[in-house]
Amino acid sequence: MAYRSNVPAIAEFTFQHRDKGFAKRAHEWGGGFIVAGHNYGQGSSREHAALAPAQLGVRAVIAKSFARIHRRNLIAQGIVPLLFKDEADYDRAELGQKWEIHDLHSIAEGEDELQVEIEGAPAFTVTHDFLPREREVVVAGGLIRYLKAQQPAGV
Repeated sequence: MAYRSNVPAIAEFTFQHRDKGFAKRAHEWGGGFIVAGHNYGQGSSREHAALAPAQLGVRAVIAKSFARIHRRNLIAQGIVPLLFKDEADYDRAELGQKWEIHDLHSIAEGEDELQVEIEGAPAFTVTHDFLPREREVVVAGGLIRYLKAQQPAGV
């Protein structure tokens, strides 16, 4: 626990057992997305498991499914948890591809499906299962930003 309160240091260890180059690439690429299988975040419900990717600039996780507590922590940190509408699209992911999620802010207007463009490949659809307040937190960029926006001016 030597790094418990040092989030930048903790971030350097993100996915070190699965992908030693993840943190370095995230720095070089300015963040990006994580593509994951079933039950992403299982066993890592600690807040740091969402803080570290956020520190590296990860903006969304597109997965087949999420562990419940970790999903909530991603939302709190401003990382958007999205679900593959067709799980077969997971198999199209390759390291280094350029992905673009269109109209992310349409979530605030009630949109439940978003299009993801992959450079040089057909687009696919992702969904989410946000509750109304979760939509607001996601659009605000995380729980702290959401709460700050709720405060009256001058407080």
